[in-house]
Amino acid sequence: MDQQFKRQLNSRDRKIVELEAKLQHAYQIIENLQQQNIEFQRQLEELNHGEKQASHFLKNSIYVSYPQTLHHLKKPNIAKQPSNLSQIKELIKLSKFQFSKLSPLQLYGIISLAVIVIVSLLFIYLLFLQRVKNQKHETTNNSSVQPSQVILHKTNPPNFPTNINTQIPFIHQPDVSNQSVNLPLESSSQFAKTDSDLTYNVKIPPQFQASEELDSHINRILDYVKEKNLPTQSFSITLIDLNKNTISGYQQDSPRYPASVVKLFWMTILEAKIKQGLIPFTYTIISDLKAMILKSDNDAASRIVDLISGTYSYEKKLNNEQFQTWKQQRQLLNYFFQNAGYQDINVSQKTYPIFYLKVTEPKGADLQLRGENSNHPRRNKITTFHAARLMYEIFTHQAVGAKYSEQMINLLTRDLHPEALKLQPLNPGEFNPVENFLGESLATDADQLVFASKAGWTTASRQEVAYVATKDGKTRYIIAIFAEDPAYAASPNVFPDISRLVFEGMRNAK
Repeated sequence: MDQQFKRQLNSRDRKIVELEAKLQHAYQIIENLQQQNIEFQRQLEELNHGEKQASHFLKNSIYVSYPQTLHHLKKPNIAKQPSNLSQIKELIKLSKFQFSKLSPLQLYGIISLAVIVIVSLLFIYLLFLQRVKNQKHETTNNSSVQPSQVILHKTNPPNFPTNINTQIPFIHQPDVSNQSVNLPLESSSQFAKTDSDLTYNVKIPPQFQASEELDSHINRILDYVKEKNLPTQSFSITLIDLNKNTISGYQQDSPRYPASVVKLFWMTILEAKIKQGLIPFTYTIISDLKAMILKSDNDAASRIVDLISGTYSYEKKLNNEQFQTWKQQRQLLNYFFQNAGYQDINVSQKTYPIFYLKVTEPKGADLQLRGENSNHPRRNKITTFHAARLMYEIFTHQAVGAKYSEQMINLLTRDLHPEALKLQPLNPGEFNPVENFLGESLATDADQLVFASKAGWTTASRQEVAYVATKDGKTRYIIAIFAEDPAYAASPNVFPDISRLVFEGMRNAK
């Protein structure tokens, strides 16, 4: 991943240099035009002697629209004006004896109009180059598929567009012109006072009953894992039957690194702050939210973490006082869930690489937050029960509020049809939230299913939490799996096989 990231950066840097060279050339063209315009003005002064003949010439040949002659002149055809400097020069050369009869004011007007047209075209071209340059910031370290056309509930929540094109480039920082979120360090305590008491609204964890039936599914999964010679000590799973309100799991209270599953939690905090009016619900924020969930985009996720925590990723380390203030801000993300019963959860650290910051790992304050000891870093930690609980509360419309849960459901729901998957371009990291994950083996039943998930993947781990339901409602369950071992990361079959085992068992249960 690091080598690939470096190659991408080198390629991007080369493109930037080429674009900057083109921009410099364009600036030189504009400067040349300005110099030639000055030369035209000098030539105009030599044409003063033909002013009397110009009046007769205008009446019998060409027509130019000027205020003093509007009563007898035709409106010029702008579309036929010369489009570049060479054409202007040729026109002057061919009609020198005619132009010599024009007044300086009239001739200067014609030339100025042509120059304005040329400069306007160059300006549009420069804007296009700048837009291409900005597109280097849109990255796709994780690719995804679009939400399923089968939505669990038919009503769209108010003020939440579902047809936004997520392929547009995203700006570096969300549009928060109406809300001071990313404050300087010396002012961050003021921001903390505004929402430090904001916590997740579901204060009491859901109460589920133990189930021998679900225990049997978990045991079959563990047998499969052992059969494949995969380690069980680094494996956790939670399984919840929504129809029977039952639960089973294996090491489901063990905190593990969640990779991109953490973005499910950042989305929930963002929705809560939007609901409280602490963050405006803008087009840019919606775009970043969709990129973070649909494509698991780390750049978009980085901007959202900055937005919901009031922090930036500083390249250099902060002094102790600054870092403590910065750390307190970032840890508000943990307090949001900890105060609602999500014990020992850590969701305060960004996911990498982040292309627009040109980093493959934490630097500056983010590195201080992780800790200097690379052998024992402080990383994001979530249990499979945490992930399953949040998914459960979203799909029971409790998370943040009913309409906000619906918004999150729309983003998490995925189309498993093979035709839809083929339309999704794979990113260079070869990450796809369905392929090699829980949804892949369920594609054959796509017409009968509603499937929603958030997956994570690194070279050393594989994680996912998913909601699976048949459209008739007879089977509805949530499954969360965290596997912290390179063997799971490298296996393309383990998650699809486990998913199929669970689905067959749950569908055939009485």
